[in-house]
Amino acid sequence: MLALGMALLAAVVVWLGAIAPLWGWYDDRAELLRRQRAIAHRMASLVETLPALRRQVATVDSAATGGANNDTSAVLLTGASDPVAAASLQQRIEELATRAGVRVGSEEILPAQTEGDLRAIAVRLTLTAPFPSLVGLLLALSRSETPMVVDELLLRGPPGKPGDDDLPIDVSMTVTSYRAAKAETP
Repeated sequence: MLALGMALLAAVVVWLGAIAPLWGWYDDRAELLRRQRAIAHRMASLVETLPALRRQVATVDSAATGGANNDTSAVLLTGASDPVAAASLQQRIEELATRAGVRVGSEEILPAQTEGDLRAIAVRLTLTAPFPSLVGLLLALSRSETPMVVDELLLRGPPGKPGDDDLPIDVSMTVTSYRAAKAETP
């Protein structure tokens, strides 16, 4: 009986000390391989769609430009320097905010960043407005002839009941637009 108990105890120790960890390691590796195969399969299917997407982009580009030279300067901010372009951006934001019925509380021009052949001009805004007016401003910014990107959007509002659309919301956001980097004069 004692020998049988010792043999059973030895088998449990071997199981817990060697076989169970190896079995767990094997299962972990099998799961990792399954995930890697799924990722590889997904990537291969994405690569197969690349030629069709390139044809689609070429079709859209040729339709948008009408076969003409693609001149992006028409949609960029104007100005010979970053401060002039930032002032132009501030003026456009003020115009859009006024149309939306929003009064901008404060504006801060952020340092310009070079991104390839473009300079990113950013303005940080703070304002307080009812939600419908805020949505109108965001919509106007997205539909502007000069593309503007809203980033770092922070909304803070008082607690209210559903249907209280006129409650003021404190908003902080960064609006970024671009100008040609080669327009910079020393």
